[in-house]
Amino acid sequence: MATSALPPLRAKPKHLGLIRSLVRFVAELRDAVVQAVRSLLAHKLRAALTIAGVAVGIMAVIIIFMVEAGMASSFAKQLNSLGPNTLYVHKWAWGVNGKDWWKLRNRPTVGQLDYRALVANTKLALAIAPVAETEAVVVHGDKELKNIEVNGTTEAFLESGGWQLRRGRFISDLDHELGSDACVIGADLEDAVFKDQDPLGQRLKVGPTTRCTVVGSLVRKGSAFGRTQDGLLVMPLSSFLRSFGAKRGLVIAVVAPAGKVMETEDEIVSVMRAARRLGPDQDDNFSVNRQDKILQGFNQTMMSVNIVGILVGVITAAVAGIGIMNILLVSVKERTREIGIRRALGARRASILMQFLCEAVLVALLGGALGVALGAGSAALIDILSPMPASIDPRVVAGGVIGSCILGAVFGLWPALSAAFLHPIEALRHE
Repeated sequence: MATSALPPLRAKPKHLGLIRSLVRFVAELRDAVVQAVRSLLAHKLRAALTIAGVAVGIMAVIIIFMVEAGMASSFAKQLNSLGPNTLYVHKWAWGVNGKDWWKLRNRPTVGQLDYRALVANTKLALAIAPVAETEAVVVHGDKELKNIEVNGTTEAFLESGGWQLRRGRFISDLDHELGSDACVIGADLEDAVFKDQDPLGQRLKVGPTTRCTVVGSLVRKGSAFGRTQDGLLVMPLSSFLRSFGAKRGLVIAVVAPAGKVMETEDEIVSVMRAARRLGPDQDDNFSVNRQDKILQGFNQTMMSVNIVGILVGVITAAVAGIGIMNILLVSVKERTREIGIRRALGARRASILMQFLCEAVLVALLGGALGVALGAGSAALIDILSPMPASIDPRVVAGGVIGSCILGAVFGLWPALSAAFLHPIEALRHE
């Protein structure tokens, strides 16, 4: 009688082993989290003090970086208000130190001859606006405003500074040619003198003797570098020089095409050197100021703030990490016999390790979340109640939470390893 062939044995698919390992890992992780929560609830005061220590450290770092983010955002807005593609030709260079100041003070002032040379010879510039400025008292009826910024300029001032008209018209090149008494006022001046009134056609006294007629007002622009930009009065350059002195120096604002700021600067330098008859071996006796020069100085300052923030972060992380390590070592010491029983009943070292790591990460995560919340709230209060800007940056928030988890894992690793590698017999003998 022939025997039937037995069916071949089939190998267990590999993916089944992976699924079982994943299911076991998830189950062990869930048990470890539950055990960690129970341990923290069993020692509420100890856990609360450790969480508070982590929270204070994270809060300090969060406040530093949120204030820095607010300063960077505020500075970018203020810098953009000057005109993103505007170059400023001036006697002085922005951001000079004491040594350079003595060198620059003897330079000739930028004047109308320089302005005419730039108008006649530059090809790339989209707009060129000469600006002379002073401070004066502005009077209307019984209202007197002091320290008002008075600018003498031309029609191109609107484009060069990114200004917009709120009502009326701006001064024209014809006003400049005729030396008319037209003037345009900023939003602060309009609100202070002509609140709930139409300012157009109103007469103002500017300085000791000058009179002008309001022909327009400007849209509010806000503050820049700690000073309001809206408390100003603009009049034709010729009228300004006639009233406040013809020998005043100018700042010439030149608007460059987008993407051609450097080429426009080179052209300005070439025209100015030719107009001032400077030889090849002579240095420039003028400055062409760009926004990135201010930005460069600001970035250097922010680099110092970053270093301080990193140092504070390292110190607070070390202190908070030592607190986490301490609570874990105490927990391991208290539960040595429990660990021995679990190991004797077949618990794997990986399970013990995961349990204590979860406890460390949970403490750090709770402290980090609390610290982020306190830091964000403090930054919001700083922004509202103080002149120092602060903004809530989602990257800083995410970094605070993720960083606290990493902190817990790093400083909890040694206590967790010491628990996992306890000898079962020695652990069972522990009283």
